[in-house]
Amino acid sequence: MKNQQKYLIQSEAGLLVIFPCYFWRSTIPFTRDRDRIYILFS
Repeated sequence: MKNQQKYLIQSEAGLLVIFPCYFWRSTIPFTRDRDRIYILFS
């Protein structure tokens, strides 16, 4: 793909990130003793 850009978003309490479902995304393993919350929609 042409013009690919990479972004790294650092997590922080209360942060909400919303983007289209067709964006490629990944996460790093979550190793804290709290829950990570995912909300998926199209």
